[in-house]
Amino acid sequence: MSYIKAREKELKEMITPQNMNEDFESFWVSEVEKMRAVPLKVERKKLKTPYDKIFNTYEIVYNTHDNTIVHAYFSCPVKKDTEKLPCVSYYHGGNGSKDIHFDILSTGVCCFAIDVRSQGGTTIDKADYKMGDMRGGLMTRDVLYKESFYMRNIYLDAVRAIDVIASLAEVDENKIVAYGASQGGALSIVASALSGKVKKSYVAVTSYSCLKKRVELGTGIFNALNQFLTKYPEHTDAVFDTLSYFDMNNMVSLLKAPTSFMVGLSDPICLPHFVYSVYSHAPCEKDVMLVPFAPHIIAESYRDYVFNEFANL
Repeated sequence: MSYIKAREKELKEMITPQNMNEDFESFWVSEVEKMRAVPLKVERKKLKTPYDKIFNTYEIVYNTHDNTIVHAYFSCPVKKDTEKLPCVSYYHGGNGSKDIHFDILSTGVCCFAIDVRSQGGTTIDKADYKMGDMRGGLMTRDVLYKESFYMRNIYLDAVRAIDVIASLAEVDENKIVAYGASQGGALSIVASALSGKVKKSYVAVTSYSCLKKRVELGTGIFNALNQFLTKYPEHTDAVFDTLSYFDMNNMVSLLKAPTSFMVGLSDPICLPHFVYSVYSHAPCEKDVMLVPFAPHIIAESYRDYVFNEFANL
């Protein structure tokens, strides 16, 4: 048996069961409906860059379900005709920020990249939380209340981004794809599962997976919740109940569009068996690339595969 096949056999024996409540799907249907009941407002401003002969780039701001204004970059190839182009919605990893993704644009598509609220960019979180950044972490913002939890807000912002993309004159709304790694992989799954407008999603080393175990281990951004529950153990069951609505291990049950996964077999943060578990539960058309010795990165082999797909959209 090959090394990769042997590792996959191990991963199949470590799949985490789903833990959805009965109202999981109805909760998300309702949340998206409420967001879309708020009229979409989009403003765009042309930016001057050294690449204006090749790409047009705009700073875009849009409203979402609360008072937060999300900031994004939208770039598209310069062309003389009015043909609509495919668009990649790129979601950055934790504490990252929006950027002009020349590698994506070089495949001949448009690219839309948001700043996730309260992370490394310019989107300021205007939500009215009952709980703040206790123990120094974003993940404690209303973690006892699924209807106002920080993760709910960034998930809805990601879905709203797809609505914005579909409204842009340059974009073929039937050729919108989602792409990202770590947090960006999770938001790509969310955008696909909840928007109904994504043709395919590409997700690498997906974070926000098997969240109860992530909290137990205290890895990455979930270390704050580990510390929070150490100090306030009486909230343990309530926190895990909230997290079940935001766990990719459950969210994939709503996927309908094809989805491509990448697992880094040496990932110390989003552990391989967590990511593989998410893949295993996805009911959609799917594929997975297991990359030996890859840490918490988008492996070059997977990036090549994805960009070839973009070039043929």
